[in-house]
Order: sequence, then structure tokens, then C-alpha cells
Amino acid sequence: MKIVKSIFSVFIYNVLLFASTPIEYSINFDSGYDSNVMRFSNEEFSNASIDRQLMGGVSTFDSFIYRLGIKGKKSIWNKGGKNIFLGGSYFWSNYNNNIHKKYWSGGFDLTFKWGAYNHLKYVLRNLDSYYLRHYINRDISISDMMPCFFSDRNQKIILTKRINRSHWFSAGFGYLQRYYDRPFTEFDLDIYYFHFRINKKIKKSLNISFQIEPFQAKDFFNENKHLPSNFDRSYESLEWYMPVSIKLNNLIVDKIGVSLKKESRYYEAEDPDDPLHTGRGHVDSKFDFWIKKRLFESVSVTFSTRYRTRETQSAFDWVKELKSFEQIQFWFNIDWDLVYDRY
Repeated sequence: MKIVKSIFSVFIYNVLLFASTPIEYSINFDSGYDSNVMRFSNEEFSNASIDRQLMGGVSTFDSFIYRLGIKGKKSIWNKGGKNIFLGGSYFWSNYNNNIHKKYWSGGFDLTFKWGAYNHLKYVLRNLDSYYLRHYINRDISISDMMPCFFSDRNQKIILTKRINRSHWFSAGFGYLQRYYDRPFTEFDLDIYYFHFRINKKIKKSLNISFQIEPFQAKDFFNENKHLPSNFDRSYESLEWYMPVSIKLNNLIVDKIGVSLKKESRYYEAEDPDDPLHTGRGHVDSKFDFWIKKRLFESVSVTFSTRYRTRETQSAFDWVKELKSFEQIQFWFNIDWDLVYDRY
């Protein structure tokens, strides 16, 4: 949380420092529902009625959610058609039916732009103490469970370049630090990835994109005094993403969109004492559908839904059953776009 607050403070400081240009900002409110907050498998749904520790002190598998946030963007330099923009965001999320899942997220962008679909961007995002579920702390016990939280710090540099009037692409690389709160620090990972995306616009109303990102996650943490810490949790993955959006501009809906994202992951572990990871992989699929309507010049609403599945591959049937799950989410979002230019 400290880094997010520092980032937000830097953003506010620069907004005040370069006060001659307007600030574009939006206030966001999201309300949603998650059918499987802790990503339980079918087997774990059955076991939770017997072993209440799995539930971590909550009484439901699902939860209603709300999120409040603010986003902003400001030009801090402009000369000869070239611009430098500073952007920032800050969100607070709360899962009503799960006492452990309350967290902050946010970050900032620094963008150098020299034309339409021509820019270089540095992005920093932070996710603070995101709750997964309760796990057994095997460093000290074979039965006692404790809450497991992790934080993400994601940095990337992306170049976007226009090819012609209807095509543009983006390419870059990123570094994601996924670090866990105690006592699960042996799960810490440094993740390196590349990014490539190609976009096509058809007749000003249809946008189609295809994105691909290969990942390499390195388990750098090792504690010789505890067996679980010696297991290698490094993995390789390949994620592809294809969104499609259509502008309708009718009385009912302004825009609709669908997307499909798939991640294929393979763990590098080859330890017979670690059957949970050895030879294991999975395919994680997310299908999204959304519709958007602008109610007023500055207010828009979006309804979206996601269906997610994870199919696990392993030589052990119990691992397949334990690590596979399904999840459905619904979201209702209100955006209020504003401009501040009273200097």
C-alpha cells in the first residue's frame, strides 16, 4: 500500500507542478459478483463442508464486490505536435462476503506521444496484499492453515507504432515481481515477459486485436531448513488474447465487445518429492462479454461478464482435480469523466 500511496503522491505533485494544462480525470464505481472467490475445485467445494479450515472463517464461496477509484491524465510537455502525458490511478476493492479480500491497486503511466497511435509508454502497476485463500503452512505444520496474500509490482515499457490508417502494433517487455506475505515467502517469483499486439480497425466501427505474451517465472527463494522451500516453482507460460469491439451508436447500446484470453503454463519442477508441481501444467481460459452505453456527455455505464475455467494437466489425477476450477463474474461499472482547467 505504501508504494501505491507514494505513486499517487508523485502524480498529484506533478499535476500541481505543471498546472498550466487541464487535468482529465474520471471517477469510477464498480459493483460485481464472483461465484468462486477462492477458486475452489469441485473436490474442494465438497471437502469444505467437512473441513471448515478451507473456508478461512467465511461462510460463502461467492461474494458481492464493490470498487471505488479515480483515474487521471495530464499533459506535462507539449511542443511541435509532440506531447508527454502523466497518468495515474488508485482503486479500493472490497468483497462483501469475504473478510480477507480488501485491497488497494493503482499506479501511473508516463507517455511520450508524437502522433496518432505513435507513442512510447512506461507503465507501473501495483496490487497490494491480494488474498488468495487459506493454505497449510508446511514449514511448521501439516494441518494448520493460514491466510495467503501476495502483492504484485508490474513494470513494462511499450512502443506503439502506426502501420497505416487501419493497422497499428505495440511491442515491449515487462518485469513483474510477485511477492507473498509471510509465512508464504517461498512462493516469491520474478516474472519476465515480452509483449506484442497487432490491431486492425474496419470501417471506423469494428476493432480487432491479437496479443501474445510469453512469460518466464523464476523461483529465486530457497530456504534449506524447510522442505517446502526447496521445491522449484519456476514456470514458463504463453498467453494470447483476442478482443473484438463494435461501435453501434444506437439508442440502446453504444458499443459491445467480446474477448478470449488463454494462458498455457508449464512448471519446470522435476522433483519426485513434489508431485504437486512436477510435470504439471494448465490452460487458463477467460471469456468476456461487455456492453457500454453513454447516458450523458460525461457519464457512461458498462455491463460485463466473465466465464473462467482452468484445466490442469498432471500425471496424478488428484492434482488435476485439485487445481482445476470454474468461475463466473458479473460487473456493473459507472464512469464519470471530468476535466479540471481552472488555473
